[in-house]
Parts: sequence; structure tokens; C-alpha cells
Amino acid sequence: MELRQLRYLVAVAREGSFLRAAATLDVPQPSLWRSIKALEAELGIALFERSGRGVQLTGAGNQLLPRAHYLLNRAESVSQFAHELARGRAGVVTVACAYPHVSRFLAPLIGTFRSAHPAIHVAVHEYSGLPAIEQVLNGDVDLVTGLGQADQRLAGHQLGDVRLAVVTSDDHPWRGRSHVLVAELRGQPVLTGHADSLTRRLLEPALRAGGFGLDITSESVNATTIVALARAGLGVAVIADDNLSADDSARWPVLVDEHTPMSAPLWIYWSREGGIAPAVRSFVRHVQGTGNRLDRDGGQPSPA
Repeated sequence: MELRQLRYLVAVAREGSFLRAAATLDVPQPSLWRSIKALEAELGIALFERSGRGVQLTGAGNQLLPRAHYLLNRAESVSQFAHELARGRAGVVTVACAYPHVSRFLAPLIGTFRSAHPAIHVAVHEYSGLPAIEQVLNGDVDLVTGLGQADQRLAGHQLGDVRLAVVTSDDHPWRGRSHVLVAELRGQPVLTGHADSLTRRLLEPALRAGGFGLDITSESVNATTIVALARAGLGVAVIADDNLSADDSARWPVLVDEHTPMSAPLWIYWSREGGIAPAVRSFVRHVQGTGNRLDRDGGQPSPA
């Protein structure tokens, strides 16, 4: 059974005549008649019977007609969706990211993108630890967020900077300041992440240069725990500010090494190998057009 045969069935039923149906379809009448006969033979039922000078549906034909309409409508829907896919107006985009990056960086991007592209669904896959770059290269996800430079097989766009923030109790002398020097951490009870956390990786070179270590009273992988302990006056928390909302981040001083805020660039990457789907290209262009950020190698989407 072919969609063409179902279109012929619908046209003949509507016109009540093979001749008129052939004219509306712009096909030879003998070809139309043979297609209907072939369909009847395949289905094992008669679809039309003579009625005066024309034809009308048989009982079986009347029962088949609504299903023919349904299949043709579904086929048209598939065709339209494929057209939207090809133009980057529909589809699915998958982004792998660490959970702290969602609220500060990714969610606002997805929100504005969805307003402009309501037929494209952006699925977020959270990861912990190192960025899931291999997932992009393997085609398991379309994009991934990560700190610093990545594999040369990836193109990218800088979303922003993750800075180190200092969270304290309300009565702490540092409360209300815009920045805190690394040297001021000497002798302070510090609450922070584990040794392999971004915070510690950024801090270690400055601490070595200053010739002192941190007096760490508590370590945790959970930023909420660190902040809660600091707010209770049990020490000063040094954490990456992507663990804080944008409003909360603005409330706390940033950690400064001499005059430079301690930070790491946050990028979003996609594969430059094998091309990317039109929907992904639309998302990449939206990301590139949002904010005054940097592209890696121009950040041009690979051709599909």
C-alpha cells in the first residue's frame, strides 16, 4: 500500500467519479483506475461500486476512508516536521553540564532560546566531576559545558566566568566588602571544597606564591553545606560562585589575588567533526548571539 493510492482513494470518494478525480489530481484516468484496482486486490475488498454515472464507496470503503484520511494527515505532519527539522526550527538539543552551571548560565539561555524556537526541546543532562567531552565526541550529547580549554576537536563559546566568592556570617568584618585578598585567608578558619574541586585548584598556586596554607575546618562536595556553616559563623566559606544564584553571588565579596579576581572561564562546547544537526546549529547561533562573550576559533558551527 502506498500513500499515493490512499490519496487516489480519497479523491475518488470525494468526486464520486474516476474521471473527475483524475482531473483534480492531474493524473491519467487509466493510471488512477489501475492504482485503485491494485489497492483493492492487495486489501482483498472492493472499495467502490457503480452508482448512476459515477461511483460510490462500498461499505468496506466507507470504513476504510477515515483511516485513509488519518494516515494522510499523519504523513503530512511528518513531512512538515521534517521540513522544520531541516530548517533548524524543530528537534531536540541535548546539553551535558555540571549542576552548578544550570541556574546561573544555562537556564537563562534555554529560556530565551525556547521563546524564539518553541518547537525545539533542549534536554539537560547533569554530570558530576570532569566534563563529559567524550559524550559529545561520541554523539551521545550535542553540547557540553566545561571550565577552561577543551579538546581541539571541539568548537566553543565562552558563557562567562566562574569566580571564587567568600561567604561569611552577617556579623563578620568582611561582610559588605566587594573583595577579599587571598593573603587575608591566612589564619582564618576556612570552609571549602575537596582537594580536586575548582576552588582548591584555583587557590593552590596563589597559596604557594604566598607561602602559606589554608586552615581548613571543613571540606564538603556540597556547596549548600559549606554556605550554611559559614552563615552560622563557623568559618569563612570559599566557593565557586556558580554554586550561588546570580542575586546571592552579587551579595558576597570575590576572592582577589592582588588585583585580579580568581576565576575560570566557563565554556560551552560542540563537536567540529561530522557536522551538527540543524536544531543544534540554531541553539549554537543563539548562544553566540547572547552577551559579549568569546568564541573559540570563531565558534562557527560545523556544516551539517
